[in-house]
Amino acid sequence: MPLNKDHLYCKALRQAITAAGATTPLKEKLDALARIVSRCFDTGTAIALLDATGSHLIHTAHWRLPPTFVQKGLIDVGKSLNETASDSPVFIENAAKDNRVQYPSAAVKAGIVSILGTAISTDDHKIGALRVYFKRAPILTAQDTSFLKAIAQLAGVVLSRQTIEVKGEVTVEADKPSRMVKFAHASEGEFAGILDFYGIPWIYEPRSFPIGQKTKGTPELFTPDFYLPSLDLYVELTTMKQSLVTQKNRKLKALKAQYPEIKITLLYKNDYEKLLAKYGAGPLAESRAHGVGRILYSAAEIDQRVRDIAQRISTDYAGRRPVLLGVQRGFLCFMADLIRQITVPMDLDFIAISYYTGAEEPAVKVTKEADLSLAGRNILLVEDIVDTGITLNYVLNYLREKKPSSLSVCTLLDRKARRLVETKLDYVGFDVPDEFVIGYGLDYHEEYRNLPFIAVPQIKGPDGAKSEALNPKPETNPKQ
Repeated sequence: MPLNKDHLYCKALRQAITAAGATTPLKEKLDALARIVSRCFDTGTAIALLDATGSHLIHTAHWRLPPTFVQKGLIDVGKSLNETASDSPVFIENAAKDNRVQYPSAAVKAGIVSILGTAISTDDHKIGALRVYFKRAPILTAQDTSFLKAIAQLAGVVLSRQTIEVKGEVTVEADKPSRMVKFAHASEGEFAGILDFYGIPWIYEPRSFPIGQKTKGTPELFTPDFYLPSLDLYVELTTMKQSLVTQKNRKLKALKAQYPEIKITLLYKNDYEKLLAKYGAGPLAESRAHGVGRILYSAAEIDQRVRDIAQRISTDYAGRRPVLLGVQRGFLCFMADLIRQITVPMDLDFIAISYYTGAEEPAVKVTKEADLSLAGRNILLVEDIVDTGITLNYVLNYLREKKPSSLSVCTLLDRKARRLVETKLDYVGFDVPDEFVIGYGLDYHEEYRNLPFIAVPQIKGPDGAKSEALNPKPETNPKQ
């Protein structure tokens, strides 16, 4: 550390103010602040912001820190320095032995001896921390901590000038949720946009898992693409050519064997393209259906199953007056036949939600509220099909805020193979295979809703070739 700290810190603050006022993206501003602090203290620095759950700190910008340390795992606020709960900087002199350090072994491997951290705030609301990682125990002065607090305050000013909310790897602008993340592949950004649409918090590449030992003793690592804190689920995308997928499957198998407590799912290229197609994007969205490929369930089979479900509902709701609530349009055929068979008094209503279209402000919201008051009522949500469970999870959370007396789910079709969010389904018509289906209210580009049966459509792609719709390879495990 140079002797003339006054000169050093004044120069650094001028540089920081210039960086903060630049017209560069928010991510680059935070990177610059981390770099300036790192140079002043001649050591590693990181800016970490609270995720959407408020329970984790996520590295947003860092300098002179090894990747293995940055990706050591999720930083639990309650198990870390917890600067966000303190009005003063927090100093850890011995990172290897202090119980306020969540990953002491990772700190030792990175050569980190001491840690100094201070909170980052916007409008008196703490949103993260600025940390300095020393490779030898420093002798800190009030001047040092004052400088760090000044940079943290400047970071807070930079962030407060944005319309922000915490999503993903970093705090981001609300109108461009993935702006600050440098994704390795475009598909990751698209997937993050879909998660943003449903308000599902996500963290990009949060942790590297050692899964084996290479010949030269270097650990083999596996870093999943996303972690969804609210679901405690890791998601790995693979949009690579099939010849490279085998290696990723091997790593995934090794991870599950060594870390059985970790929940992780793999999204293949076909799966991901289907997920995009659901929202009108990607190559499959350009395909058009040209007739029925094959029938899965006939009109007679559907009629019988609807009667069976209606009988169960009539028995379960005897003495109560349920509200049968539908979402969007796909439920119409199912709902119309169902209510004709239910023998208990009931009320009907529906809500509508917005679609993800890849616009600058991707979000999901209820665009049409129920006309009935749902407080204290017995709600039976009627769905046409449940696949990933993401939409259903959003709708159920929305309905729980209405304080109903009870909330149950009835779906005509259940596509378990694509489930990401596990949710209890109280009444199920049919378990459908991992294939795109049409008919009986289900459409393909607004066609085929009026078919009296449920079928797999015949798809004609941009090249004119026909095939059964979105039919994956047998070895895949799709999650639409």
